[in-house]
Amino acid sequence: MCGMSFSVYSGSISPAPGEIGPFRELQQEIALLANIAYVICTAAAIYLASLAGLSYLLQTDAMRIGTLIRQALYQPARGNPLHLRDGDLLPKVGCRCVGPGVYGLTISAQQSVSVDTLIDAVPAISAALNRKYQRYAVVQVDADIAFRSVTFIIEDVLADRSITFTSAAEMLPESPTILRVDQTTCIDLTTSGSILVAGKTRSGKTTGVIALLIQALSCRPDDFGSSVTIIDPKQAELSRLPHTITLDDDGEATNILNALKAYVRNITQRQKMLNDLSEQTGDAVKWWDAGMHPSFLFIDEYVACRTIFPKKASKDSDYCLEIFDGLIKRIVTMGASAGCFAIISIAEASVQEGGLPAMLRSAMSTKILFRPTRAEGLLMWDAEKLDNFVGDRVYHPGDAWFSSTDGVHDAVSYVHFPHMQFPVYKELGRLLREYYDWPHCRGRSPEAVRRVPKL
Repeated sequence: MCGMSFSVYSGSISPAPGEIGPFRELQQEIALLANIAYVICTAAAIYLASLAGLSYLLQTDAMRIGTLIRQALYQPARGNPLHLRDGDLLPKVGCRCVGPGVYGLTISAQQSVSVDTLIDAVPAISAALNRKYQRYAVVQVDADIAFRSVTFIIEDVLADRSITFTSAAEMLPESPTILRVDQTTCIDLTTSGSILVAGKTRSGKTTGVIALLIQALSCRPDDFGSSVTIIDPKQAELSRLPHTITLDDDGEATNILNALKAYVRNITQRQKMLNDLSEQTGDAVKWWDAGMHPSFLFIDEYVACRTIFPKKASKDSDYCLEIFDGLIKRIVTMGASAGCFAIISIAEASVQEGGLPAMLRSAMSTKILFRPTRAEGLLMWDAEKLDNFVGDRVYHPGDAWFSSTDGVHDAVSYVHFPHMQFPVYKELGRLLREYYDWPHCRGRSPEAVRRVPKL
């Protein structure tokens, strides 16, 4: 531009007589230099714009989210959510992808920005996610144990991560120890224990449990007496299926109590097999390393089942509530080491008299609350866990809060159980028949299955 200006300026000068020739040559050279400078500047501008565009394209979503958050936290015009003052050091902001569509945003705490201040900035962080990321929001907040940083879990709150199955055959898991819940969540039975399921009527809890049972049944029984026992004290749809346990003809629950006793015996026998294997190998052998498949005891409406038993047994009988509670406690606290799990379903997450005993609530390592409310959630999880979980959304059947003490899903998170687009109860009945008619189990009780393979 300077060369062009000089060229125009020089063109307005009138040369002295006799100097016209040299002056025109100089004028032409200056115009040429100006054109060259213009071309160079244009090329440089195009190059820098292309470089900036390429740099933006090469940025990951995590890097872009981090940039948006820095702008929201650092720029005074954005409201100064961290209450920064002149001379304060800016906190470090880092973002990384922790799963499909899920990001972990870590912000360091320091003298000028406390952990509490960072936690209070959740609305500002969610509001900063605009344009491409306007569907994203903070769903969980975790403070470092040493209070040095806060990690915000950010995900697309409108994304549908549920799984849709059009047949029971599609539900066969890759491993008998892994039960899928949705695209990003699964229950790892090698690191978790029994399962507590709560939810009001029509919340999808029974269908959700059936989705887990179909996966377990699809793996077929093992050679160690594995079983899938369904107890329906309501005498509803589940009680019409084969190999399920319900009330006696006289309305008593003797069959249910006997089924619990058989399940406890099975735990004892499987544990003895594992102990024998451990002695043979000289090292502890886990049930999944021995080739065992998980066993499940599903009690639909546990609270209703408890009300059937009398508080005191009659003479020469053990038919009472104390025996029932004792068997359940033994299954929940001792079964996981032998690959035997309980799935206890309750209509409401109550721990009052007649509800779920507090000890069982603590012992169940996997907890699922369908169509949740915070009031019910506080009866299943500590208040601190729910305070760190941002669960404000509209819930439909199949939507749930989920946690499991497996080292991955310890924090409460949102899940949606699978959609099953096939006759669910019909397929569950078929799988139950096939499971118990499996060649090496036909006509054999769990006590008779004693084959111990060599490791």
